[in-house]
Amino acid sequence: MRSNTQTNLRFLGWLLICVAFVWVLSASLAGESQAEKTADEKPNENSKCYVCHLSLKTEEISMVHLEAGITCDECHGPSVEHMGDEMLMTEPDLLFGRSEVDRMCSNPTCHKAGTERYVYGFEDHIDTEAVETFYKKWEGRIRPNGRAITAKSVCTDCHGTHNLATKMESQLQKDQGAEWTNAFNGRDLSGWRPSGDASWIVEQGRIISDLKANSKGGDLWTEALYEDYQLSVIFRNAWPIRAGIWLRAADLDKGPRIEIFDRDKPPAYTGSVLVSGKGLALVNLREDIVDREGWNTISVEARGDRFQVWLNGEEVGVVRIPGPAKGRIGLHIEKHARLRTAELCVREVLVQRLGQPEEKTSTLSKE
Repeated sequence: MRSNTQTNLRFLGWLLICVAFVWVLSASLAGESQAEKTADEKPNENSKCYVCHLSLKTEEISMVHLEAGITCDECHGPSVEHMGDEMLMTEPDLLFGRSEVDRMCSNPTCHKAGTERYVYGFEDHIDTEAVETFYKKWEGRIRPNGRAITAKSVCTDCHGTHNLATKMESQLQKDQGAEWTNAFNGRDLSGWRPSGDASWIVEQGRIISDLKANSKGGDLWTEALYEDYQLSVIFRNAWPIRAGIWLRAADLDKGPRIEIFDRDKPPAYTGSVLVSGKGLALVNLREDIVDREGWNTISVEARGDRFQVWLNGEEVGVVRIPGPAKGRIGLHIEKHARLRTAELCVREVLVQRLGQPEEKTSTLSKE
């Protein structure tokens, strides 16, 4: 009886050991599988840049740096506004001219130069003989990347082609075949004139309206007059606000205005179109297409008395409003009932003038 008990205990002990072994092995395999899955699912940190700059996916400098864990934004900054600019007018946060390349690469956290030197040089390369051989082969010649190798060559002459030689065009530019111009130069209010008692200033490349507690409101007008055009205004603001964009103002007739506001009763939201003295001619009922935390883009096509409006790429609608055939574009802000002050921030005012549509002629010949 005692012998059987000992045998059963031994068997039970071995069984527990086997179960524990199987459990540990399964957990280990599962962990490895999950790690592999995680590694496979980990997005490429430059993927957001490849959306527009696909060539950088196979470009030498980008590839080598990415393997070392250095992504585009390490050198060029987060560039959030650059990525969000559908018109491709906003540059990355940091760009480096040819004369700045070597010093930028020589950052102590990247390619540290030798003692008492500030710029990474030939002698700092790991294989100096290979560098000398390279120079003997290419000095005075143009490499496949289009760069000539001289005694004054910079890092990017020898490594990769890290340069966008041609300016990219947005799809809208390709479709229309015409150039967009920025009515705001990013530096000052040249080409604009204020009216009313709102204060308009330029800070960090943005037009900012500052409406004080005792101000009723005001406008900022382009000096240029526009007939038919496409317009794209990129803006952000604190909510609530009562602001807008005048589309074709001439003398006392200010024409239609696209509203930047929220109205509860009856409901109407940013992207609605107001006719001064008459009320809303077009109502946007979609509150969800406004980004309350970030930048928004209002786009308009003004052709004759026809105005087509988009907000953040979503069409709001089309409306016909009689009025001036030529006028100024304007930014508007006024006092809000629930606020003592208000502020509107505008980053870009892009305009593309439109030619008159060709008249259709009959193909039938007269008898």
